[in-house]
Amino acid sequence: MNNLTLIISAILATLGSFTMFVSAIGLLRLPDFYSRLSAVTKNSTLGVLLIIAAAVFYFNNIEVLLKGLGIMFFICLTSPTAAYVIAKAAIHINVPFWYKTNLKDFQDDRKKENLNDNH
Repeated sequence: MNNLTLIISAILATLGSFTMFVSAIGLLRLPDFYSRLSAVTKNSTLGVLLIIAAAVFYFNNIEVLLKGLGIMFFICLTSPTAAYVIAKAAIHINVPFWYKTNLKDFQDDRKKENLNDNH
């Protein structure tokens, strides 16, 4: 294994770890459920993808590459979908938004949705 591969994998792992750290800070510091969900979903997905890419570079094997690409694909597929379903469920059970959140577009969409449900 050459030094360039080690450097690339170390940089990717460090960036992934930093992204996960920022995600944890967002979970603690952001004001409401919806912004926390957004921060955790986006940052943790990116962090996991970077760490998997670091492992693929480090092991430098076609089998690890294929498994890593498969894992990356399913994480990219399931993470946003899960976040959407969780946020939709939170809206359904009336989890409150942060008081400074601009809800004008949201309320307009809810009115349209209610009109479509009545037909």
